[in-house]
Amino acid sequence: MDETKVLDLLNKVKVLQEKAYVPYSNFRVAAIVGLKDNKETLGVNIENAAFPATICAERTALAQAITLGYKKDDVDFLFLITDSKSLGSPCGVCRQFMVETMPLDAKVYMSNCNTKELKDIKIVTVADLLPFAFMCESLKGNEK
Repeated sequence: MDETKVLDLLNKVKVLQEKAYVPYSNFRVAAIVGLKDNKETLGVNIENAAFPATICAERTALAQAITLGYKKDDVDFLFLITDSKSLGSPCGVCRQFMVETMPLDAKVYMSNCNTKELKDIKIVTVADLLPFAFMCESLKGNEK
């Protein structure tokens, strides 16, 4: 992806971040899932007083893609921003969800509230985020 596109996504995800529902933590997260047909799905974190019911931005955006009929191989990238002063990174649950719903070589662009330039964005693959991931293939051979 070229620098102009990445910086456009950064601006777009910063605007999206304003829509996060975070009355408890005030920690806003937003994600954009890029699809191979050049469409995008959007997600923000949505908190709940019963904290386990909170939904992360990454899973919101990926679930929207699945709901629209997209498959794992249709996903090109995920762009993430958090209110963290350090690098924004997906939680463990989101990493596992990403392994299940994105190609392992799909790019993940991680940014935070201070990100302004391309050099400030960390780019990794889904596989980088969760080495030795538990996947569907892990269950093979256990059928009765």
